[in-house]
Parts: sequence; structure tokens; C-alpha cells
Amino acid sequence: MGEPLYSNKEKGIGLGLTLTYKIIEQHHGKITVSSQVGKGTQFSVLLPVS
Repeated sequence: MGEPLYSNKEKGIGLGLTLTYKIIEQHHGKITVSSQVGKGTQFSVLLPVS
């Protein structure tokens, strides 16, 4: 995940998660992903307090 230009959508360009990862990284943050089949996926974004 987070690799550019990969999309299953007909009209998607696949840059959404890549840009998200870059922005969070630039703010010295962290993004984690947890997924369970049949239950869903959870994204957690942690950003430091300035």
C-alpha cells in the first residue's frame, strides 16, 4: 500500500494513499493499517503535537 499509480477503479489514478503517506511523513507522523477479512479495515493516523 502507498505505492503510486495503482488503482482498481476505472477512473482512479491511484495517488490518494501515496500522497497521504507523504504528507503524514513530512509532519513526522505515522499511519498504520489493520485489516480483518469480513470485518473491515482500520487506518490510524498519529501526528505529533507541536
